[in-house]
Amino acid sequence: MNTALRTTVRSITAALAIAGAVSAQKDRIVLTDGSAIDGVQVTSFDLRNVEFKRRGASESKSTDQVASLEVQKVKDAYRRAYSSIGTNEAPGNFLQEAERQSDAFLKQFGYQEAAKLFIKNGQYSEAFQVLEELSSKCPDSGFLPMVHQVKLDYYLAQGKAKAGDASSVAKRYSLAASTQGYPQGFILESRFYETMAQAAAGGLTPDRLRSALRSIQNEAGAYPNVSNRCRVQIAETLRAENKIDEARSEFEDLLERDGISQAVLAQAWLGLGNCQFAAGTPSNREPFRDALLSFLRIIVEADGADPATVAEALYMGGQAADKWGGEDAGRMGRVLRGRLKRDYPDSEFARR
Repeated sequence: MNTALRTTVRSITAALAIAGAVSAQKDRIVLTDGSAIDGVQVTSFDLRNVEFKRRGASESKSTDQVASLEVQKVKDAYRRAYSSIGTNEAPGNFLQEAERQSDAFLKQFGYQEAAKLFIKNGQYSEAFQVLEELSSKCPDSGFLPMVHQVKLDYYLAQGKAKAGDASSVAKRYSLAASTQGYPQGFILESRFYETMAQAAAGGLTPDRLRSALRSIQNEAGAYPNVSNRCRVQIAETLRAENKIDEARSEFEDLLERDGISQAVLAQAWLGLGNCQFAAGTPSNREPFRDALLSFLRIIVEADGADPATVAEALYMGGQAADKWGGEDAGRMGRVLRGRLKRDYPDSEFARR
């Protein structure tokens, strides 16, 4: 091979290698503070870290700072399952593909996606089963905290009736977080859940609950997902005591912050809407209109809201529309109640 040909071959080979590297670096890491790391290649995701390459250099972030991952390799592996989202077959398609995967990195995403779809459909029993399977098949998965989080969110939403279950799961989460190498953000989150479970059982006065939550919030400066959840619950205790102005101020301050999660965003809009609703009177109906708009923000914008929050927003939105009585209010009320009964027929709000 002559010198010119060798030079050409080397140039083509180098160009292909560069193109391959650029193609591989299409992944995205969204952090809990709302920022994102783009143009990387995620290579590993476990209970402690997400590892990735950026411009050839290896880097990592603690898993408790990761809100979500978009990984091209995962999209390719689960292409058929992703294309079926919106159908009844989607969760099963993710599970089938997860079972076929021998790579634990890829396998964990199938279980996580299936669980998320079951949760969105209100099928919590199925979600619990999938997450237990994740725990068994991928015991070092970066999604492992979901095993506890999903159960706790569900039980706490049921109030005192499920407070005992919430307490049991919170204790298991706390033990696992403190003894199995969970990063600090998850340890603080387990304390948040233990506190909320104790409150659900009636074991904390509002003042003591706020004090406990503020203590966790102060320690969670580096973990905005935990800090913001504390702030929502502090505001809710104020609202429950009819301290509407204080509660409203807390909710409004939270909504002005950047980077809050979809779940917290929905809870904050719901809390603000309830405060606005409480301010309405037959002679001053504008607060009912403001409340309706807040409830609609959840329905339209907060795709990551949990089903219990959306169900309450639909119910309260219908109530706000009726009490406001403005243009198209009657139609909006009917639409919201119809969607509540269609999408959340088993919720306590659909039975009211």
